[in-house]
Amino acid sequence: MQPRLRALPAVATSCVLALSTTLLLGGAPASAQGESGPPEPEGEVTNPEDFVVEIDTEEFVSVIDLDEFVEELGGSDAEEDNVIVLETDILFSPNEWELPANASARIAEIVEEVPESASVDVHGHTDSRPVNQEIYDFDNVELSENRAQAVADALQEERPDLQLNVEGFGDSQPAVTEDEEDPSTFAANRRVEIRFDG
Repeated sequence: MQPRLRALPAVATSCVLALSTTLLLGGAPASAQGESGPPEPEGEVTNPEDFVVEIDTEEFVSVIDLDEFVEELGGSDAEEDNVIVLETDILFSPNEWELPANASARIAEIVEEVPESASVDVHGHTDSRPVNQEIYDFDNVELSENRAQAVADALQEERPDLQLNVEGFGDSQPAVTEDEEDPSTFAANRRVEIRFDG
């Protein structure tokens, strides 16, 4: 299954609502009407369909295929030797831990430098924004654990020689200080680190 993200800008919804209000009330939107009700039309409306405008909402929908972005995986430079940083915004959909179909092969390429039979720590991390508990039944720690495990499973499949230790730390070990005015600081903390000896 390939995760997809869909976004419909508010402008399309607003246009449709304003148009519906105008047609239903026979004139200006309710906010522009006086207390006496809708204004009387100046002339007879012979064909109401002349006033209907069709909006193709598909124009406003963006579909993002995460498989296309997995090629960028591993682009972050770690400050320490023998640490590979995987950006979870590229690997996973928000609040999910299922890897895209081609991620395992790409992860295998990235860990080619890891020595044979090395001991490898796979650590999951999140930013400090809490998971919405009204929607999801897990927290940041569990999310980070599941993402680290997904990467570890892919590693085990591609490199069965490695000895893996998997942990999730939630937001307890940030890579950078988060700044509300700089979303990239939050993105930098959403990561899976592969740490190895040798």
